[in-house]
Amino acid sequence: MSLRATSKNTPGPQTRNALALPFVLTGVFLALGFFFRARTNHHLALTYAGLAACLLCWQLVLFLRSGRTGFALEFVPVRSHYVQALVQFSIYVYWGWYWREVYAEAPLILSQVVFLYIFDALLTWSRGQTWRLGFGALPIVFSTNLFMWFHDDWFVFQFLMVALGVLCKQFIRWERGGKLTHIFNPSAFALTTVSLILIFTGTTGHTWGEQIAINQGLPPHLYTEIFLCGLVVQYFFGVTLLTFSAAAILGLLTLIYTQLTGVYLFIDSNIPIAVFLGLHLLMTDPATTPRSSLGKIMFGSLYGIGVFVGFMVLEAFGVPSFYDKLVVVPLLNLLTPLLDRVAAAGVAGKFGRWENLVGVRKMNFAFMGGWIALFLTMLGTGFVEAPHPGSTIGFWKKAAEENRPHAVQNLRYFLDDFSQRDIDNVTESVSGTEGSGSQSREQLLGILCNQVASIYAEGKLVPADPAKAVRYFQKAAELGNLDGSANLVMEFLRTNLPGTQIDISRTLSALEQNPAATNNGRICYLIGFASDSGRGGPMDKAKARQFYEKGAVLGDLAAWKSLARMQLAGEGGPPDHAAAALWLQKAADAQDGLSCLYLARLYHTGDGVPQDEQRAVALLKKARDLGVEPARVLLQQMQQ
Repeated sequence: MSLRATSKNTPGPQTRNALALPFVLTGVFLALGFFFRARTNHHLALTYAGLAACLLCWQLVLFLRSGRTGFALEFVPVRSHYVQALVQFSIYVYWGWYWREVYAEAPLILSQVVFLYIFDALLTWSRGQTWRLGFGALPIVFSTNLFMWFHDDWFVFQFLMVALGVLCKQFIRWERGGKLTHIFNPSAFALTTVSLILIFTGTTGHTWGEQIAINQGLPPHLYTEIFLCGLVVQYFFGVTLLTFSAAAILGLLTLIYTQLTGVYLFIDSNIPIAVFLGLHLLMTDPATTPRSSLGKIMFGSLYGIGVFVGFMVLEAFGVPSFYDKLVVVPLLNLLTPLLDRVAAAGVAGKFGRWENLVGVRKMNFAFMGGWIALFLTMLGTGFVEAPHPGSTIGFWKKAAEENRPHAVQNLRYFLDDFSQRDIDNVTESVSGTEGSGSQSREQLLGILCNQVASIYAEGKLVPADPAKAVRYFQKAAELGNLDGSANLVMEFLRTNLPGTQIDISRTLSALEQNPAATNNGRICYLIGFASDSGRGGPMDKAKARQFYEKGAVLGDLAAWKSLARMQLAGEGGPPDHAAAALWLQKAADAQDGLSCLYLARLYHTGDGVPQDEQRAVALLKKARDLGVEPARVLLQQMQQ
């Protein structure tokens, strides 16, 4: 097998009028740019004007060199090209309905198609060959743009990337099965080459690659649409085993990873939607993949393994992980002849001969049946499409507390993402919030805000951020979340929220009037403490004692202690040392050291309880063992 950079494409009937087509298309190219986005972006305008000038100069050179001979042109529609293009177009339409940036990008995508037609024609004619006009530009541009867009200021590289796909197809070729064909999938080669350049130059931020990978998860049931579209490609071109084996291996590896680590490899899904798209439309080019069934199984399996390993390697080096599905394809394209030879040797070759006896088409139907069964199993078990636990803040908070691999890193990613969102428009994160399935979106959003605020307030898993904690506690309170309201009050009472404009009295008033709140011991204690200390409203000892008593009856430890203190001091009502001793006993039984100390003093003096020195000493020892220093001092004095 030899590598060649030439083609057997020979010139057909020639005419100088053929050059009029790229000339007209150049005008269309300029119109697509300047009638839409280029008018509002100086760099984009220069890109379109500069490329159009280069294309026109190239056409002029060809015109002057052609003399009277002209250029050869023929229309050759290839089924694999237009079928794949239609499938990809349907995905764009559905995806764009939920992420309108896709529709906004449509003129730029179409301009790439026009550019590629012009570039392909001029390159072919420059080599003295016949330009075979068909639909080949569509799948190259469509599949490339499904994974990467450059920002407008850098959009010239988008055109260079799709041009690289054409250059790869025309110049990097080999003889396979007695026929000269291109080695690499043009889209995958261009994407991989550009991706490696971006990674090594640290310029990955110049593209929308990561945003594309994330927002492909917005449409509901996109997995199902990709699956159904993939069946069309698999039916016509017999590439079922590529997708089948890739999905099976990748799914198995992610399950093993989860069992071993307790967390998910991919944080948004067991098989991310962008990867699922890649194993249907990026690596299934029939011209650059094995022809034998066993070869396809090995190719697909290696793709699944490559994505799995690639993701971990990219994560380890701090590189955006969305490149995992791109960089492995060209390497597999190089292995294609080897995989076919392995599949034809020894015992494996006998399977191939048996398959030929059954019939390749019948076998493909059988493989499609297996793939349908696997996908329906993944769909039915929630392996794909169902709300994924790994896409929730609560999952990674718990994982971080358990020191699971990459848990803190992923938790910070979700918190940063949440901080950048408009809280009122958050939808996808709410669906996975821990809570009852019967709760409303507002209730679930309140739980989520309280959860995020608690993480920032504690400062254990991420650096403490009181401002964010207050912001999200307040939002949780506005959404009617009791825990959020209580935490907001607690944060106010603890820090007084310096520099904030929080009307805590309104939150306290809302809690007092909420029957559910007044049946919560912790909330009753907080209301009592606010009235006791005069923070958040006027000081009212009687009210404080009333709410402490409610909280004590509901079993709140802090309420037991505070009520006992007021009963001993006669605050907010008459003194009641006997009742105070009962509440202190409850707190002492709950292993509260200070309550043990105060109760020991009562037993020592016989205040509200029968005098019992032995009982007092036992309580002092318990308080000492619980770390109360005054109890240790008192015991020493009693021993002396």
